[in-house]
Amino acid sequence: MLKLVLIAIGGAFGALSRYTIAFLAAKFFPGNFPLGTLIVNILGSFLVCFLAKHFLYSAIDPMYRYLFIVGFLGALTTFSSFTYESLILFQEKMLLLGVLNIFLNFTLSFIGGILGFALANYLFLK
Repeated sequence: MLKLVLIAIGGAFGALSRYTIAFLAAKFFPGNFPLGTLIVNILGSFLVCFLAKHFLYSAIDPMYRYLFIVGFLGALTTFSSFTYESLILFQEKMLLLGVLNIFLNFTLSFIGGILGFALANYLFLK
């Protein structure tokens, strides 16, 4: 039961954070490109990989994994939004933006994950 409560709390904050990041990205960088989703996917990939390693090699209570990784980051990073926004770009005949969106989300999120692993290895595997 505690796991579900932690996931719900983390999910609420993750969803609010995702909305805030998307809102601010649209406000400061207006246009057709879904920059907010790209930002949360890169950030989320980095944080999931970093925290997963951190929890593996630290004495932190594993229950925090449910709060931060499953709840918060699960709600923050939404590839469903990425898929929908990419399809809309294609539907609206913005093919270059659609391809760019797919390429950048996959490539930069993967790089974010690599950097998260690398930082965790540097900090926790000395």
